[in-house]
Amino acid sequence: MKAAELITKKIRELNDDMVDAARNVSLDVDDDTLLADLARWAARRCGEDEEEVLREVKAWAETWGDNDSLFATLRCILELGDECNKERDNPPPPWKFREFLGFRGMEERNEWYKKRVHITIHRGTGQIGGSVTEINMGETNILVDFGSSLPGSQAAISDDELIKKIFHRRYHPIDAVFFTHYHGDHTGLIDKIPKEIPIYMDETMLEILRVLHRHTGNTAMQDLLANRDGRIHDLKSGQTIVLKDMSITPFFVDHSAYHANMFLFEGAGHTILHSGDFRSTGYTGRSVEIVPQLIREKIYQVDVLICEGTMMTRSVKEEHLLTERKLQEEVSAYMQDHRQLFVVCSSTNFDSLSSICQAARANQLSIYANDYMVDMLKTFRKIAGKYKKVYRLPFVHTIGELKKRHPKEGVVLLGSLLNKKIEDAYTLYERYGSYMSEFNPCLLYSMWRGYLNPDHAAYNEGLATFVKRFGGQVNYAHSTGHADKKTLAKFIEEIAPRKYIVPLHTENPAGFKELKIEDRYKDMVILPKDGWTIEVK
Repeated sequence: MKAAELITKKIRELNDDMVDAARNVSLDVDDDTLLADLARWAARRCGEDEEEVLREVKAWAETWGDNDSLFATLRCILELGDECNKERDNPPPPWKFREFLGFRGMEERNEWYKKRVHITIHRGTGQIGGSVTEINMGETNILVDFGSSLPGSQAAISDDELIKKIFHRRYHPIDAVFFTHYHGDHTGLIDKIPKEIPIYMDETMLEILRVLHRHTGNTAMQDLLANRDGRIHDLKSGQTIVLKDMSITPFFVDHSAYHANMFLFEGAGHTILHSGDFRSTGYTGRSVEIVPQLIREKIYQVDVLICEGTMMTRSVKEEHLLTERKLQEEVSAYMQDHRQLFVVCSSTNFDSLSSICQAARANQLSIYANDYMVDMLKTFRKIAGKYKKVYRLPFVHTIGELKKRHPKEGVVLLGSLLNKKIEDAYTLYERYGSYMSEFNPCLLYSMWRGYLNPDHAAYNEGLATFVKRFGGQVNYAHSTGHADKKTLAKFIEEIAPRKYIVPLHTENPAGFKELKIEDRYKDMVILPKDGWTIEVK
């Protein structure tokens, strides 16, 4: 019997009672995914090609009049088809969510629903950035981050497809979205979240995003961040939030975005730790040692660790990556002999900007920046200056002051320049040259070097052109925002997960199996693809 015939035969045999039951126990997938799952089930059962069966199924579905009745019925077919999974020679691995669910009645379904623990990484299993993770515990469904993809990323799913898949489905709506930090690859789609869904972030992140979008002119973001309707809720490190049958606890952690958070999720008898982005090389680097201690005090053990792995494809030694304190030392020494210095550094990398500003203060060099960066640094000084001396930044002058003074020495903060076109690079260099007397500048490049590599997908021609204008007068000094392999290994062993380790935010997830960790942890590493759902048992 052909696969397509099997499908049509089954659907004609189903009665109204089964259709009604299917509506109550529907699988948590959108309609397109449902058709694909149906085709996969029938193809495997009949030993036929999945793609050919899918084409036939789609053509057949277009002839069906009542789509709501159709898809409810299709879900019932998949539930009946659960038997085919049991007969397979190579069943899915135990961590893979069973795609075909069947229940004998609503009571059985409700009991399962209260105990379910599912993790779906919608985007991020094979790329850095664009992060979106869904965690389901019992009756609660939340997202961690809702970011846009970084330049050069080969996303498995587009932003529009992602939004439709998550927010336009009929079943299991999202209860809330939690954000680890303010970088665009984690927050870039925040204004696409439906208005009825609550958002959780700490007040530092909210304030930084307000300043950022005050200068971007994005009115949708400005309206959202104004929080007039109160849908944005504050997070406090170490304070637990309860949503329905899930508990969420944020923990402050060091990152190149100030005041980033990890999240501990508890529910349905399980615990999941989502690391977000973190490191140990910043001015608050000890947090990576403190978090495991705090978690052990709160609970006995973590079941699943969802862990970032940005540095799996990068080398600390080859890229000359420094701690923030070492960065400040090197830059300070460099400024002694290079008194006219331009700086390329992200406008929100406050640790590195603090290192550079403190080095300028030590060398009695005035600092200049555009209005946006001045606004950012003032905000950061107000937020963080009361906690650490290094964050009590010296006064930063505007570019207007630079034009007025025409100094022969000083430090000019330029931001990342990632949005500059090639022609802008030449214009920018000449324009700032006219603002300074005896123009003989050097450049401090304090960002990832991949942007300057023409062989890398993230190559930025405008930025690379600007850097080339300085010839040999470029000093590369950067502190990564992410945990290196040694830090990752130590963190994993201190967290000591009990069941699974799920790589995220990485181009080399398999690299987790090569870390210097105990074999039992290597065996816990699982490698799902974007969109796969992991069932935690």
